[in-house]
Amino acid sequence: MSKQIIINSELCTGCGSCEMACAISKTGQCLPGIARIKVWREETRGMFIPMTCNQCIDPPCVQACLMNVIFKNSDNGVTLRHLDLCIGCRTCQVFCPFEGCRYDYLNDVIVNCDLCGGDPECVKYCPTGALRYEQLLPSLDYIRMETALKAIG
Repeated sequence: MSKQIIINSELCTGCGSCEMACAISKTGQCLPGIARIKVWREETRGMFIPMTCNQCIDPPCVQACLMNVIFKNSDNGVTLRHLDLCIGCRTCQVFCPFEGCRYDYLNDVIVNCDLCGGDPECVKYCPTGALRYEQLLPSLDYIRMETALKAIG
């Protein structure tokens, strides 16, 4: 993996700009519910955490997919899907420890962040800098994978 979306939840204000930018970019619709990034909001505590596909090295969603439509791009390591073959069963959603998959109810498929081909819209429209697109250190990738393995048992 060369680059990754790095999230600093301490800078997130919960404005939803990332969700809107993603939804418009991917679907042409101004519907944050179908964005490939979701801001988890705990407003009473002032906590906002953007959540998206973590592009795991060995993604649990790939192993869980009943239709074998999820794969890793061998060139850049991005987790992708053959959406034309997805049946929207949501098994991958259940197995993702990071809530990185989203149900696109307009198309009845499960989607995840594909990093917009290397130019993520969510990062461009984040007004606070809570989202950055940069090189992921190998040590962070290892920590991320360990966290995923613990979450799924």
